[in-house]
Amino acid sequence: MQVRWGRPPLPREHGAWAMLLTPPVVALMALGPDVGGVHAMLGWFSAYAARGPLEVLLGWGASGRAGMAQGEPEAARFWLVAFALLAALFLTPSILRQPQLLLLLAVALALALSVFWFAQHGEQRSLVAGLIAVTGLMAGAPLYDLAASAGVTPRGWALTYACFAFFAGSVFRVKTMARERRHSAFHGISVAVHLAFLAGAVAGSALGWFPALLPLAVLPPLVWAVVCAWRARQGRAANLNRVGMSEVYLTICFAALAVLALRMPF
Repeated sequence: MQVRWGRPPLPREHGAWAMLLTPPVVALMALGPDVGGVHAMLGWFSAYAARGPLEVLLGWGASGRAGMAQGEPEAARFWLVAFALLAALFLTPSILRQPQLLLLLAVALALALSVFWFAQHGEQRSLVAGLIAVTGLMAGAPLYDLAASAGVTPRGWALTYACFAFFAGSVFRVKTMARERRHSAFHGISVAVHLAFLAGAVAGSALGWFPALLPLAVLPPLVWAVVCAWRARQGRAANLNRVGMSEVYLTICFAALAVLALRMPF
């Protein structure tokens, strides 16, 4: 079995990278820097990066052939070992300090395997698979908070909720403009889901569970979901590149509002 240096075959989906990076990076900016948290975050990134070479070696990615990482098997073997060692190097100290991290990582792994199962059956683009993938990637927020403190703080849970609301909503928004563009019932479901997420944020803030400004972070996604539903009902073909860029801009807006909400003293 040959192993050699080569270009790392990283996972190719831009949306998945946004879901991976945003929760822990926002946690870092909103909850404050911490050495243990940063180590856990880097280990989390390394573990996800290992998915790329694993896809090459297995020949079928967790996102299906369209989004599968590409590369030579010899280089993939090298990078699979390298990413796995990096993940272990960064995560082990945090796990030794906070053994609860093992449970969180186990749940994330189980969800990743579920998404892989959907891909094996050609259902990688289904709504259920998308929501499961989002749920697993949201572990980055509590992972950072747990590694940085004795447990997940109320602000950490608030951030986890906001991130899940935003990225689960993105599954509905993108499908509204793409695969479900012709299904008006789905457009209404998308708007209703966003309304429910906003209502949950408002209720959490009213009960004192979430920061008072947290609903502001999930308000722009609701507005954009309404715009997406309106555009889809016009019957015009969607430009997927523009859909993707709109989600990038929306993610930046969400991250800024989430940091603001969590850093405010009320």
